[in-house]
Amino acid sequence: MDLNSPVLEVATKDVVVLGEKDRVVDAIKKMVELDIRRLPIVRDKSLLGIITALDILEAIYSSVESGSKSLYGDVYARPALEFATRDVITARPNTTIGEVISLFLKHNFGSMPIVDEDGRLVGIFTEWDAMKIAAQLGLPHKVRDVMTRIVYVLTRYSTVLDALEGITIYRFRRYPIVDEGGRVISMLHAKDLLRYFADDATIRRAREGEVDEVINEYAINVAKSPIFLAKPDDYVTDVVKKMLEYDVGGVPVIDEEGGHVIGMVTEKTLLLLFS
Repeated sequence: MDLNSPVLEVATKDVVVLGEKDRVVDAIKKMVELDIRRLPIVRDKSLLGIITALDILEAIYSSVESGSKSLYGDVYARPALEFATRDVITARPNTTIGEVISLFLKHNFGSMPIVDEDGRLVGIFTEWDAMKIAAQLGLPHKVRDVMTRIVYVLTRYSTVLDALEGITIYRFRRYPIVDEGGRVISMLHAKDLLRYFADDATIRRAREGEVDEVINEYAINVAKSPIFLAKPDDYVTDVVKKMLEYDVGGVPVIDEEGGHVIGMVTEKTLLLLFS
């Protein structure tokens, strides 16, 4: 794939969107149903903003930390546009793939809407699209070249609130859950948390004011993502292909001897290969 190609050639063109009056609960349900992490918000095809899974999870954390017992009223029932990014940087259809990825790296984006000269949404390019390109490039790098050595882990006794704190404060989107010996026993991704908050039982508890019960659920009970581990000498291309196969955006890296987590490969770290 030529990075000088127009981004619209590889972007998603049939974009799933929200209307300006749709609520957060509508956004959560749609994200989980379609297995997506962000939704542009439009009025008559004109882009008003974009809301992500992290925006929603951070809003939930902020509501809980404020001491509110009305999680449903404070978050679920509010218009999604209230928690969306409004000043969205966009690309044009003929912007190159390389230019968009450079903007990802510069601004720490995970997606970029594509609009025409009239401001109408015509597509969206995401980190996942960049991963598909990386899988085709035959990169010679090894995992040790791209992994981050800063890892936020959870234990079998960590709660949903602990995971929300990590997302909001430390900006981690996925967590190895480790046993007492430091070995990975489960994986929690942001989309697992979103699925939990989209569940009808959770929504009912939030509506009834059972906030403590919702946030004190053990994270390991929410973690549903497959476990896929990498080692420092694995080739990046092989890892990227498995990430696409397993539908995960992050992989723990373990040492050769004890199987302990020493790093992570994520969509964000893989973008650095393009620089």
